[in-house]
Amino acid sequence: MPLQLTNNIFFIDRFFFKHLSFFSKSSIFYNSKNIEKFFRIITKFGEGYFELSLILILFFIIFLNKKKFHIFKKYIAGIFFTLLSTQITVNLFKLLFGRARPSVTTNPEKFYGVLSLIKNNFLFEGDYASFPSGHTITVWGTIWILSFFIKNRYIKMMLFVLGFLVGVSRVYLRYHWTTDVIASIIISYFIAKFVYNRMHGISFVKDSVYGKKVKKIGRIKRKREKLGVVN
Repeated sequence: MPLQLTNNIFFIDRFFFKHLSFFSKSSIFYNSKNIEKFFRIITKFGEGYFELSLILILFFIIFLNKKKFHIFKKYIAGIFFTLLSTQITVNLFKLLFGRARPSVTTNPEKFYGVLSLIKNNFLFEGDYASFPSGHTITVWGTIWILSFFIKNRYIKMMLFVLGFLVGVSRVYLRYHWTTDVIASIIISYFIAKFVYNRMHGISFVKDSVYGKKVKKIGRIKRKREKLGVVN
């Protein structure tokens, strides 16, 4: 990575650490108890409970109204497989990069890597699992996959605002650097898009096969009618 680009990336981390985290006296939210309470609540939307609750709610709707099954089954499958994929990806990345959290150091350049973590017995220490953000990738994975299915722009807007606030909360509470959050949003987009495309591809194949069967049955019926065959 070019040096200038690296410096710019770390400048972003330093800037928002200084002006956004509750720890810094230069923060726009410094010493605000209400803001801290708000972000501690908001950040919980990235803990997986929100996503699993959505799945349970959708199952409950299907249970009450079987006609909704064909609509909501894709939502359930999309959320589940995106959630599973993001969790596997984020944990592999955390081990690979071994980045120190801003609660441990004020230097955003502290990437230790998996070998260094093993050597120093820090492999499963949460303090060195900053990159990328697990909370952010969890909530944004769900937001992205739902945004691909949902057409209502107001619902999409509310989801994006929620995702933005969760990302801000991770920086504000000093759990993550800004680039951890940005990377998580980008990674989750590609994971959700992959899941959506796979689901769409499978659906397309099924529809195509069904269409071919209908056409074949239609041709057979027409031939039988010409021959005067009565069923």
